[in-house]
Amino acid sequence: MNTTGPTPHRRQKERGATLLSVLLIITLMSAAALAATDALARSISVSRLSSSRADAFWGIRGAVTVAGVMLDELAGAQAALTADSSIFHEPTVFTSSRGTITVQLYEATNCFNLNALKLGGVDDSGGLPPGQLSRLLEGAGLFSSDARHLVDALADWMDADASPRAAGAEDAVYRGRDIPHRTPGQRLVSLSDVRAVEGFTPDVLARIAGLVCVRAPSDHAPLNLNTLSVDQAPLLAARFSSQLSVGEAERLILARPDGGWLSVDEFLLSRDVARIAPELRNESAISVRSTHIGAMIRASSQSGTLTIDAVFSRGPDGQFALMSSHRRSD
Repeated sequence: MNTTGPTPHRRQKERGATLLSVLLIITLMSAAALAATDALARSISVSRLSSSRADAFWGIRGAVTVAGVMLDELAGAQAALTADSSIFHEPTVFTSSRGTITVQLYEATNCFNLNALKLGGVDDSGGLPPGQLSRLLEGAGLFSSDARHLVDALADWMDADASPRAAGAEDAVYRGRDIPHRTPGQRLVSLSDVRAVEGFTPDVLARIAGLVCVRAPSDHAPLNLNTLSVDQAPLLAARFSSQLSVGEAERLILARPDGGWLSVDEFLLSRDVARIAPELRNESAISVRSTHIGAMIRASSQSGTLTIDAVFSRGPDGQFALMSSHRRSD
């Protein structure tokens, strides 16, 4: 019977194996601790970012409410808005320890609502005639043939049938694109949808920026004569009368009285307007008050900038209510 213990060489090998096991355990524990620390750091970072974004969101919500109150006070004061009104030029700024919120109001009444375009159905009898949109596009610098194509293509995009108009585009055109698709057969959801319509290239969109908008199909509010800018002269010419040129519309806007026209009747006495036969005027397309006011709201903080574009509509009682809002990418 062998009563001798492990040899020195064997004991050394066992100690080496034990040391290796301890080192392996320490390495695994260190890796786990490092992973836990990294996860904790990420969690804290995400939490801070989430908190910052939440602050920006609730700040935006508060700013939208403030904008509505500002407009209600304005409506209550029965103030007449003009292109020079301070509310369109002086932003309201709110500051806090976490960032800044800026509210800039702007005139949102003066635009051609693309969704109000008549498509020839029984449900759009009160909509805007295609001829008005054609004149608007021509006034923006497009050839008459291109304008007709754009109007027909837009109408085909929104109508429910599959028959193309004379200068329009239905499914056959869109199926031949790199990413084939069909026309939706419904009104536009947002102005960005127009980019998918045949013919509405970036150049065309740049030309009509500030002249068109997308709202409910029944929304074709009259233009506010007192807040029209010279760049929006094509709007006045297109919607008021085919007998009014863009140049004459520009001259009318530039000659607008200080403080604006007191009434539509006063505007109708202008020389370039008085010469137009009454039956050739669309007097329901013009007004001297704003029906829509927009609010560009920007919340800036360490996490970045969040921009919301909100539009308020004036109701029958004269008060403004939030109609729509969406996030913008600056």
